[in-house]
Amino acid sequence: MTRYTVCDLDNCLIKTDLLYEQWLVLLKSKPWFWVLSFFWLMKGKAFFKHNLATHTKLQPDSLPYRFEVIDLLKRRASAGDVLILASASPEPWVHSVASYLGLFRSTIGSTSSDNRKGSSKLRAIQDLSQGVEFSYIADAPVDLEIWKESQEIVAVNASPSLKNKIHTLNKPTQFIEDGNKSLLTLIVKQLRPHQWIKNVLVFLPALAGHRFQSLDVLTNGFLAFFGFSLTASFVYILNDLLDLSSDRNHHSKKNRPFASGNLPLIYGFAQLPLLLAVSLGIGLLLPPPYLGWILTYLILNLAYSLYLKQSVVVDIIILSLMYTLRIFAGSAATDVPVSEWLLSFSTLFFFSLACIKRYTEIIRSKNKITLDGRGYRQVDHPMVQNLGVGAGLLSILIVLMYLQSEDVRRLYTQPQNLWFATPVLLFWISRIWILTNRDEIHDDPVVFAVKDKISWVCLGILAVIFGISS
Repeated sequence: MTRYTVCDLDNCLIKTDLLYEQWLVLLKSKPWFWVLSFFWLMKGKAFFKHNLATHTKLQPDSLPYRFEVIDLLKRRASAGDVLILASASPEPWVHSVASYLGLFRSTIGSTSSDNRKGSSKLRAIQDLSQGVEFSYIADAPVDLEIWKESQEIVAVNASPSLKNKIHTLNKPTQFIEDGNKSLLTLIVKQLRPHQWIKNVLVFLPALAGHRFQSLDVLTNGFLAFFGFSLTASFVYILNDLLDLSSDRNHHSKKNRPFASGNLPLIYGFAQLPLLLAVSLGIGLLLPPPYLGWILTYLILNLAYSLYLKQSVVVDIIILSLMYTLRIFAGSAATDVPVSEWLLSFSTLFFFSLACIKRYTEIIRSKNKITLDGRGYRQVDHPMVQNLGVGAGLLSILIVLMYLQSEDVRRLYTQPQNLWFATPVLLFWISRIWILTNRDEIHDDPVVFAVKDKISWVCLGILAVIFGISS
């Protein structure tokens, strides 16, 4: 006798929701159609899904599959079961995933007039199975209606309340759990608090201008730090939501909460407005120019995420500007002007660090001709290295020129001692590029520096040098 095993797709066979994912793909690839999508939704979910499927292309090979479910399906297929992939996602997407896996005999998906969910999906399953009993693999409370009519229940990552409802059905039941980290841990990880160390740059204008004696400067500096940190987390989440496909093809980014599928995308949509509201609220407590730099940072990042990151060299310049904007924001918050010397040094120094980030990505994609989501090719890595090393060395030249200026004599009692900072900086920038060439540093050079003992020693030496020069 023929047996049927029916499997749901979203958050069951795959650890994500295709509707959210492809809506983000539409935002990145066709922004005007993304605006129109809100009008599609007014005509019903079936119409919305149909148009979304028409204007986006699914990449089934990059999706985060739940391999426990795939192994179960393979065992059922070996036992002679007919496998059906049934989903409320549009039929073209369901068929694309089924074709990629090569396990399913039939598919069920939403059409332009029928949103295959709940009772509608049940009718489609019963029509396809012709009244024969079936097992159903799914994950959500809406699936209870189908489980009531199934022979066997397989529940994926069911909540405690859903498990209680399933038990009342008194049917053979199997539970599949991912065993992921706690939800709170994943949410915090997605915020990337370890990256907040970059935001100490907001203190740099006050430090360089010897204005740390003022309580107002310190208070505003810390407010700027926390405000920019939340703004940066907003940007990290937005970038990760828009870069899901390319991140999944990256050697390390594939393990990020959203890319891996361990953290549902809905949490990203919930975090974005909250982070934005709090960061802008902090901005209202500071001088108005600070809020202007925050908005500039957000707009520049949005342009970067949607378009500019695919432009060769432009993306590196934008990455370096992200650092410099933190300095401008700190200047606006503390009302301490940014000197031309600091601006010149930071522009070149951070361009060098941005080159390290991109160079590392290129050399770690050795089996690919081009870099996913970027405009670079494998042959570009020597040029990126030359640009980065050159910019790093030029930043040291700016320091040497600064030592000859009137500004240094006005701020320091023993300015000649500042010369000793140049060999330390030369050592650090040369060493980090040598390690980069050996592929021995983290994807992000700032994260590497924070964890690197020698970098901390260099920072300590610089602090002593500036201390004895004051």
